[in-house]
Amino acid sequence: MSVEAKLDDIREKLSDNIKRIRRERGLAQERLGLEAGVDRTVVSKIERKLANPSLEVLIRLANTLDVPVSDLLV
Repeated sequence: MSVEAKLDDIREKLSDNIKRIRRERGLAQERLGLEAGVDRTVVSKIERKLANPSLEVLIRLANTLDVPVSDLLV
């Protein structure tokens, strides 16, 4: 598997996990962004697999969703 294919797989998992957990918590993208200190458009781009979040953004989202960062990536 190429590096690009692996990255696509991780983006897919990250997108699916953030959407699922966010919805389980009853949060809109805007609310998640506000609580995490991340712009809503960034949350939207991550969920649509258009952006690669920094480690800081991943940590902020995970903390706000009350899950370990690893839960967002597996």
